[in-house]
Amino acid sequence: MVREVGLDTLYDELIERLVAACDSHDAERMVTFDRTGFHYTKPDLGLIEWMPTLELGRRVSIKTVGYHPTNPTERGLPSVLATTSVHDTTDGRFLALCEATFLTALRTGAASAVATDVLAVADAHTLGVVGCGAQAVTQIHAISRVRPIDRVVAYDADTDVAATLESRVPVEGLEFEIVGAHQLEQLLAEADIVCTATSVDIGAPPVLPDREHQPWLHLNAVGADFPGKLELAGSMLSRALVCPDVVAQCLAEGESQQLTVDDLGPDLASLVRERDRYRAHRHDLSVFDSTGWALEDLVAAELMLDHAERLGEGIDVQLQPRPADPYDPYELLRP
Repeated sequence: MVREVGLDTLYDELIERLVAACDSHDAERMVTFDRTGFHYTKPDLGLIEWMPTLELGRRVSIKTVGYHPTNPTERGLPSVLATTSVHDTTDGRFLALCEATFLTALRTGAASAVATDVLAVADAHTLGVVGCGAQAVTQIHAISRVRPIDRVVAYDADTDVAATLESRVPVEGLEFEIVGAHQLEQLLAEADIVCTATSVDIGAPPVLPDREHQPWLHLNAVGADFPGKLELAGSMLSRALVCPDVVAQCLAEGESQQLTVDDLGPDLASLVRERDRYRAHRHDLSVFDSTGWALEDLVAAELMLDHAERLGEGIDVQLQPRPADPYDPYELLRP
């Protein structure tokens, strides 16, 4: 489906749909819960969580997502693995099951692009990237759809991962510069936009120092997704307009752990709905605190399901047959 639609076109459609979902967002009609689930340390550090969304009178989506940071090195698997189920609220039918590892990376990049389009200067051309794993690819791609990025300055603690970043990014005309840990201050000083997308350890110091930067710097902080995980220095946050995707969730496990609710700017939906107002902050320091909004998963899943229906892709299976007698649970056992 991606080859048929085109990856750039698909990204533009997803960004457009996410903007539309923010514009029309009504908390009474669209209900999302903060993600929760099982966190464990055996056999390795990991978690499996669920992220539900209800669009009243229409659909429910539930994404189940696992995060296991040792997967790439120990098992050759992505650190994030996910599936999304979609259900009809009219009768409770299970409508679809979508592989969502790809969609999670795609929609996280799209959310950063939506926030960036409001808060970053219009002529931003240098993108700094801290963390060169899977999410860095979609961050770079998505932001290149909304800003004229021509230069990427990137750092990763794993030099082998950093060395392959350019080959994994499907954007033409980008100049890549890979820097070492001692050059993070250079990265910060030169960038118009910075994306942090790391697997920083719980309790570790911030991965990005609070040093000299452009007055108009916009940051997308993507890696903090667990209590105690932080990528940005609190001193930097205290000077910035900080926009969480989901307020309560960001206060619990995002960069906003270092702040109070009174320190926060608008959430993502409010930022988009009032974008004319917040564009006035383009020449100020701003941060998008991205922990993953469950609504993004419904938007991404429905985009792919629409293309699947149009292109005749996927497997159509009747998992829940219609019984002749809805009061007889054993009907299927009878001759």
